[in-house]
Amino acid sequence: MVGAPGVAFWAAPATGASGGSPGSDLAGINTEATSAAARVVTFTPGIAPLGNAVAGTIVEASLPYADSQAGTGPTTGGTAAPVWPGSVVANLGNAAATFSPSTPQALINLLNDPVAAHSAYPGQLHTHETDTFNPGGIGTATTTSHADGGTAHAVLTDLSLLGNKKASLVDVASTTADTAVTVNASSVSTEAHTHVGHITIAGVVDIAGIDSDAIASSDGVKGHHSAELHVGAVTVAGLSASIGPDGLELNKQPQKTPIDLLNVANTALTALQQAGITLKLLPAEGVDTGNKATSTSGAVQLLFNDPNIPNLGALLPQVPLPLPNSLGLEVDLGGSQASAAATQLPSEATGPTTTPASSGPTTTGGGTTSACCGSPSTLPTGPGVTSTTPGAASPEFPPAAAVSAFGKPLQKSWVIWAFLLSLLAAGPLLAYANWQLLRGRTS
Repeated sequence: MVGAPGVAFWAAPATGASGGSPGSDLAGINTEATSAAARVVTFTPGIAPLGNAVAGTIVEASLPYADSQAGTGPTTGGTAAPVWPGSVVANLGNAAATFSPSTPQALINLLNDPVAAHSAYPGQLHTHETDTFNPGGIGTATTTSHADGGTAHAVLTDLSLLGNKKASLVDVASTTADTAVTVNASSVSTEAHTHVGHITIAGVVDIAGIDSDAIASSDGVKGHHSAELHVGAVTVAGLSASIGPDGLELNKQPQKTPIDLLNVANTALTALQQAGITLKLLPAEGVDTGNKATSTSGAVQLLFNDPNIPNLGALLPQVPLPLPNSLGLEVDLGGSQASAAATQLPSEATGPTTTPASSGPTTTGGGTTSACCGSPSTLPTGPGVTSTTPGAASPEFPPAAAVSAFGKPLQKSWVIWAFLLSLLAAGPLLAYANWQLLRGRTS
């Protein structure tokens, strides 16, 4: 009973301490979380001026993919897809409509990626607050957006790259991608998570699974981040191995390990290197800079590069086309990213009044003239927005009313209630102790 007020203090709702609607204490919000259980990039340097021209990145895909974001307003949005070709390719229809407003809606829908779920808050004509995509058999995607945040979730039941289920370069069991963003009255937070099931590479390397997390938050003053990457047991031809920043290598084996198995595993590693296949670990990273935070979980990266393709430029010098000098594939398994930035509302100015309190803002040439530091300045204003002189009128953004009881914030109110209830509960015990110990029982 003595500890009840302390328990009440920690059990009180966190939102009760700040009060107000989502984002009511923030002047700016910019946060996003992205997760891709497998990110696949093909590169052919020198072949085409698309994507990254130096690296030759042409085709990029995320399988599955989830994205959640929030902006000032607050506005929130989400995207989830079993297969995502990248924002540029997935939004070709919207890009065409931007450059040519007369583009038929049917063509816009055809050019946009049809295998994805999209949500937005506030809801829009073609994007609602909740959306689900279920193509049947290959995976599912669902996303929800609302005033205080949003979520995105995507599942891909099976993934085989460069081959089929029986024989492929990379075979992955069921994978999931999840993202979430939360907008409180005076802070924002976002997180991304991926889960990759059992992985088989070139038929000889097995990874039990990969889990990643990336989290970022900001209260308008300071950002915070955290990132984790967990890689399951790794084996090469059945022998224990590990993946580090320098690549894949066998662990120290027990003395009873047969020599034949060691030879097979070493031969497999040599064959992978000769085929241009490398496997390494990308470590988790993150940074906090003022009111911003970014977080990257890292990933297990598979690189396949063949620099020995025929020199078509030398064989066909008369062809005036850029030709590739190498062909490669990059697969990042278990990648999550999160970023968060927020700006607090400026405190109410209390400086000297330079204009009469009754005078309103003066607009000139589409702007509002504001007196500051002895010289006028023109501040652009949008529809329904006014700029006021300090001390001349009430602040533009009135402080949100805090949730309270007994005239106290909600968290303190819980402590008061717990204290009163403790006294009520302790009364009979004190009376019993008084009767039993001090005065002695008379009956």
